[in-house]
Amino acid sequence: MIRKITKEEADSFRFANEREAISFQMVQRLLTAPDALCLSDGRDALFVRAGLGFPAWVYTRKGVPDETLSELAASLCVLKEANNLAGVIGYARLVRYLELALPFPKTRRLPLTAYLCEKPIPFVAEGQRVPAKDLDPARCGNLLAQLAEQAREPIPDDERLAAGERFCANPNAYGWCINGTIVSLAAIAHRANGVAHVNSVVTDEARRGHGYARALVTSVCADEYANGGRTMLYADTSYPASNALYRAIGFAEVGRLIGFDFIE
Repeated sequence: MIRKITKEEADSFRFANEREAISFQMVQRLLTAPDALCLSDGRDALFVRAGLGFPAWVYTRKGVPDETLSELAASLCVLKEANNLAGVIGYARLVRYLELALPFPKTRRLPLTAYLCEKPIPFVAEGQRVPAKDLDPARCGNLLAQLAEQAREPIPDDERLAAGERFCANPNAYGWCINGTIVSLAAIAHRANGVAHVNSVVTDEARRGHGYARALVTSVCADEYANGGRTMLYADTSYPASNALYRAIGFAEVGRLIGFDFIE
């Protein structure tokens, strides 16, 4: 029976292997979020969502019975109506099952590849890394808007400054600057089990092709490596350029995820 799990169960949850733990690092993060909504059959199926209007991350172990999948789908139907569930993200097999099982209009999300960097490949480019606290929030907000537009989740004009301010408030966020001009951004969203999750990687559209994002992300990965840690990130599988960039830095694929959004 799918049911809400306790904080103790969330804290003790373990994936079947490290590749799954890295691919579903967002699940691990959301499990311990104070506003997380978690459902589980107690063993093989897990659903996590934090925040209204955000997609849920759904995970099942291999060989989960059809009965459990049906119960999960039924639970998601109820949650979609009662909790403004925006969509789901997970392994392809499970997501395709839910696409067929859930009787709501939906559209496919961009596919994601989970990457892990054990040891970054050195790279040098013009410019220097600058802590986010020393960056212009308005400029950062505009760059983040470019990233959001690419992900088809645009940031309204009147919310860009706030997005930039949140970025600059992150002590693990950075910009790559050329003569004082911010050309690229990257941040560590969180760390878990010795793995740092990198996100918000973007280069100004007019400045792409010069290796600025590569230099910035490489420097972040190098710091983690020097301290005995590793880095991971999610990349949009449908963009060959960004995926080639991460592989050049030293990232290796550890998993692939797909998802769908409900159409209101």
